[in-house]
Amino acid sequence: MNDMPHVEPGGFQKLIGYEIVEWDVGHAVLTLDMDTDHANRHGNAHGGILMTLLDAACTRAGAVCPDTREIRRASTVSMTTNFIRPGQAGVLKAVGTKTGGGRRIFFATAEIFDISGELIANCMATGRCS
Repeated sequence: MNDMPHVEPGGFQKLIGYEIVEWDVGHAVLTLDMDTDHANRHGNAHGGILMTLLDAACTRAGAVCPDTREIRRASTVSMTTNFIRPGQAGVLKAVGTKTGGGRRIFFATAEIFDISGELIANCMATGRCS
């Protein structure tokens, strides 16, 4: 994805520290170098961090207009999340995929993997572009 759109990171993205490493029509990949600031009291990835990555991957996957490649504002309408296993320190990778929808409402899924490729969490989401 050599023609990745550039959007200045927002304040929350900067606070959490995730990076967008791939972004195109219907697809987004984000990474986070998880450290102790992202952990719960047991040292595992906090559920809120995981949901943030899933949410961002889904909205990014639905934000690029397939006709014009314009980056639209996208927000989550609903999201169902499954926590599969604890996320440990290291790089977490979230992969978002747009699975359908129309002009404004879209559907997406996302998965988070740890450094060894193990599935940590996944979700199904409905989003809306403006």
